Amino acid sequence: MNLKIDKIPNENEIKKLYKVFPKEATVLEISKIFGISIDEVFGLLEIFKYFGYSFEVKEINDEIIISKEKKNNYYSNKKIKPSIYECTKFTIGVVSDTHLCSKEQQLHMLNTAYRFFYENEIDTVYHCGDVVDGDYAERRKSQLYSRFMHGVKEQSDYVIDMYPYVEGIKTHFIQGSHDETHKINGGAILGEIIQKNRKDMIYEGQDVADVFNHKVKIRLRHPGGGVSKYRSRSIQNTIDNMPSKMKAKLLLEGHYHKSYYLNYRNVHGVLVPCLCYQSQFMQKKDISNIMGYYVIDIYCDEKGNIQYITPKEKLFTEDEVKKNDFIKTKRLVIKH
Repeated sequence: MNLKIDKIPNENEIKKLYKVFPKEATVLEISKIFGISIDEVFGLLEIFKYFGYSFEVKEINDEIIISKEKKNNYYSNKKIKPSIYECTKFTIGVVSDTHLCSKEQQLHMLNTAYRFFYENEIDTVYHCGDVVDGDYAERRKSQLYSRFMHGVKEQSDYVIDMYPYVEGIKTHFIQGSHDETHKINGGAILGEIIQKNRKDMIYEGQDVADVFNHKVKIRLRHPGGGVSKYRSRSIQNTIDNMPSKMKAKLLLEGHYHKSYYLNYRNVHGVLVPCLCYQSQFMQKKDISNIMGYYVIDIYCDEKGNIQYITPKEKLFTEDEVKKNDFIKTKRLVIKH
């Protein structure tokens, strides 16, 4: 059967759909049964969840298995949200994986993002790591030739001199694995050097940091390891490993160069795309490369709970890639 999901079904439609949903099957089998994509399968699970139907999702022998669980009482569990007009609204910009100092950097895309933030009066930006390309020369000999700046001094100077400056915008950033190579190689913490010389850039930590905006707990994270072929699984695993009492309200995750949003275990999760072109290493590993950034409208209550959220991805196409960007692109500076 071909299932078209262009609006949220009503409860009767979901009830009928649940009856024909297999008791246990792989994600691929379910996508074939209903004629929908892998991503739409996980979207369908979120709709079921809204109406009180729960599923167990597990990975066995590199396959994602989905099993039905007992239905919860939808009406007794449903909470009444406050009106959107009773909430505090704020908007954030989110970028990640700029890999500056790589010959594959796309500084003009980063400039475009910050110009958009300026034009839309967004004053807080979060960067989820891998600000620079770092130095993996000992492990990846070819990386030496894919960079145009080398060592912590040259790379930190480049960020200080070339990262977009827009008066009034603060950028909170964490270090990723590429940034950390400078500490591994010589004990230098790139983030601290940048923060000391750029008052608009605030270093929050290595790999993960919790920040608060209007009391909303936002977790910036730059994990390690490879990405699952199912985009949702990497961020679901992160949320699964969050202890209930220590969960963030919003998880922003870099590293994977992918774009995806979900709401899982009452955590809003966003995979943040990159702002660089696909490297030779990624091409060799057949790893796709999504370029872009996010603008997220958040409506929260006085306790910092997110009541409504609108994540908007702003993606770039292959046609917008600028060859030799590191030679041609100038720094963006906007002063009032």
